[in-house]
Amino acid sequence: MIKKMVKEMKRDILLCIAAAALSVIASYAAYLWAPPEATMGDLYRILYVHAPAAWVCYLAFFISLLASIMYLSKRKKGYDRIAEVSAILGLVYGAVALVSGSIWAKAAWGSYWNWDPRETTTLILWIAYMGYVSIKLSIGSIEKRAVIGAVYNILAFSTIPLSYLSIMLLPTLHPQIATPTEIFMTPPMATTLFLSLIAASLFFVYLLITAFTVWSLEDRVNALIYEKGGILTGNV
Repeated sequence: MIKKMVKEMKRDILLCIAAAALSVIASYAAYLWAPPEATMGDLYRILYVHAPAAWVCYLAFFISLLASIMYLSKRKKGYDRIAEVSAILGLVYGAVALVSGSIWAKAAWGSYWNWDPRETTTLILWIAYMGYVSIKLSIGSIEKRAVIGAVYNILAFSTIPLSYLSIMLLPTLHPQIATPTEIFMTPPMATTLFLSLIAASLFFVYLLITAFTVWSLEDRVNALIYEKGGILTGNV
């Protein structure tokens, strides 16, 4: 047991160091190495915050979806916990994507919010997953909360393709930086974006593992208190 904990701790430290190092490199590339954009100048650099945040938001909700499916299939509590943690992190990254996108919209379009299809569908996505968190907080029965939350989570995922495909299917002001056959960026810009995406993904994985570990330890402590006849606090 101790060896396993030490091994996991070493893994988490290495993952944290890798994420931090790559984030520093990506930040240097984003703000010093990548050249200004031809028409927007340095304003476009917010892309290196906005795009990774949006990508991790989608990734987090996808992992949450898979965990919910696995919970309904296996009925193991760990899957429900992963779904919940990943969804909460997805909401955080989604908020960053919405805020950074609004800042860009103010500079590019003259208004923080324009009800553009991508803006609107991403807001719908965010609200849908806030509903998932609300369900997890409002139902007292542990098993009922997990089952209803998992079913809702699966249904809520339909907002992800709606958000992602909105700029392809609907008239939009949102810039499109790539298609399946072409990238509308210079090689340094594309390389910088790729580094930013990888750094954000690694940092998300670190946060997901850390949060899951902490909440699992909390569950174990609460279970021990319950077994000894103490007062059960928090979520079990």
